[in-house]
Amino acid sequence: MTTSLHLPRRAVLRGLLAGSAAMTLGLPRIAGAQTPSEIVWAKRFEATLYDPATSITASSWELLHILYDGLTEMDENMQPVPGLATAWETPDPLTYLFTIREGVTFHNGRTMTPADVAGSLSRLVDPATGSFFAGQMGKITAVTVEPDNRVKVTLAEPWAPMLGALSSTMASIIPMEELAAGTFDPTTQFNGTGPYMVESHAQGDNWVLTRNPNYWKAGQPVADRVVVRIIPTEQSLIAGLRDGTIHIAQFDASPDASLLLQQVENVEVVQNLQTNVFWMFLNAVKEGSPFTDQKVRQAVVLALDRDRIAQVAMGGNAAPASAMPPAFNACDTAKLPFYNRDVERSKALLAEAGAEGLTFELLITAGTTLPAIGQVIRDSLSEAGITVNLAALDEGTVVTRMWVDNPGNFEGCAFVVCGLLRPGDASPVVRPRGGRFLGGLPGF
Repeated sequence: MTTSLHLPRRAVLRGLLAGSAAMTLGLPRIAGAQTPSEIVWAKRFEATLYDPATSITASSWELLHILYDGLTEMDENMQPVPGLATAWETPDPLTYLFTIREGVTFHNGRTMTPADVAGSLSRLVDPATGSFFAGQMGKITAVTVEPDNRVKVTLAEPWAPMLGALSSTMASIIPMEELAAGTFDPTTQFNGTGPYMVESHAQGDNWVLTRNPNYWKAGQPVADRVVVRIIPTEQSLIAGLRDGTIHIAQFDASPDASLLLQQVENVEVVQNLQTNVFWMFLNAVKEGSPFTDQKVRQAVVLALDRDRIAQVAMGGNAAPASAMPPAFNACDTAKLPFYNRDVERSKALLAEAGAEGLTFELLITAGTTLPAIGQVIRDSLSEAGITVNLAALDEGTVVTRMWVDNPGNFEGCAFVVCGLLRPGDASPVVRPRGGRFLGGLPGF
C-alpha cells in the first residue's frame, strides 16, 4: 500500500470556491485582488453518480461536495467542526445529540428540518439503500428527532470515527420530504444546502453552477458562477492555464505535474498532504481465482516493491503505508508489522503452493495514477516469476467489478481508497468480515 501526498479535493473546492485559502495543483495568479465573478475549474473525469449516499467515485464527490452539506466539516487539522449541526454532545458512549442549524434552506427554497437530517442518516445506513459508506458510520440502531431542534443518533457500540464520518460527502443531508413525495430523485437531480446550485449540464463537457443566494455561511461563496469543464488530457489543461481560460486545474493522474507547471507563467503550484491509500486487492473468494491459496497471496505481497511505487509511479510524492496512512501522524507507521520485500521467499511460497508460473489479471482505472502503479507492480512481480496482465478499464467498469459485484468479479485490482478522515478509517473499509464497503471481498 502507498499513500499519496497530493491535494485533498474537499479542501481544494470548498477552499477556493467558498473563500478559504486555495489549495490546488494548478492555479493562475489572477490580476487584481478581487475574486472573479466566474471561476472555470477543469477536471479530467466526469461526475457520473449523483446520489450522495451511494456515490462511490471521487470524480462525483468533487462535485457533490459543493452542492450538499453534512452535519460536520473537517478543519485544516483534520478535526471535526460544526456544519449543519451547530453543536453536539455525547451523554454516553452510545449516544450523540446534535443541535441542528436553523434557517438553512435547500436549493428549492424549503427550510431544512431535523426530520431531513434524521431521514438522511437513516436512509444512509438502511441496507435497502445499499450504501458502501454505511460501514463507516458504525452500528447505528436508531436516528430520531428530539425536542429543541435536535437529532439523536444511537449506536449499538461506541464508534470513535462518527464525527469525521458525518463530514463526508456520502453523509450529506438531502430533502427527505421531497424524496418521500416523489418530487426529488437524488440519482438524477440535485437539491442540497451547499454553496452552489446546478444551472446546466452537458454530459462529458461541462457543468454550470450558480451561487446559492441563501447559503448559510455569511459572505460565501465568493464567486457568482462556477463552470466545471471536463478535460481529459494534461496538455489541454496546461494550455488552458497558460492562456487563462482555466482558473483551476487538477492533475491527479500525473506525478510530474508540478514540474510541468513550473514551465507555465503566472501559475501557482500547490501540493498538500493527502490521506488516500493505494491498495492492491487479491480476490480470495472468487471461484477460479489463484488467490484462494494464502501462500499465493503472501507470495505476491512479498514480491511487491512498494518503495519503487512511491518513488517511480508516484514521482516521490508518496510513502509506503500500512493499514494506517502516515499522513495522520498517529504513530510511526514504519514500525507497524507488514511484509518487507523478499523475492526469494516469494518464489519459495509459490513452489510450496504449486503455483510456479503464476499469471493473473490486475484491474486498473485508465487515465489515473494507477496505470503507472500497475506497471511497477507488473515489473516487480516478474522478478518472482509472476506474470501480471494489466487491464486498464474505465472507472465505472472497475467500480462495478470491484465493489458492486458480490463476490468481486476480478482476480487482482489496484485501487485507491480516498477520503479517509481518521487513522482507523482504512480498517473498516478493508477488513474481511464486517467491512460493508467490500460487499464480501476477502482480506489478505
